Amino acid sequence: MKIRADELEIELDNETLEELTKIGTEESLRYAVQLLEPASVIAKRNGRNVVKMEDVREAFNLFVDVKRSVKYVKEYENLLLK
Repeated sequence: MKIRADELEIELDNETLEELTKIGTEESLRYAVQLLEPASVIAKRNGRNVVKMEDVREAFNLFVDVKRSVKYVKEYENLLLK
């Protein structure tokens, strides 16, 4: 995760790196890596160059991973298939 962030020139604090690592193990590494750029945009929008955990959480809520997407489809299956 750190290598990819460095390659994208995205600065993370340690807490954020730990959160992204947790997301990578619980969801998927690809999804966690894909959150780097939107989280960076959110941080910049909030006037910061360093991505904080709150930026990752906001990106996590904006961009749904496959597991949560499947869960939502199953949950709302009856409404979607009408």
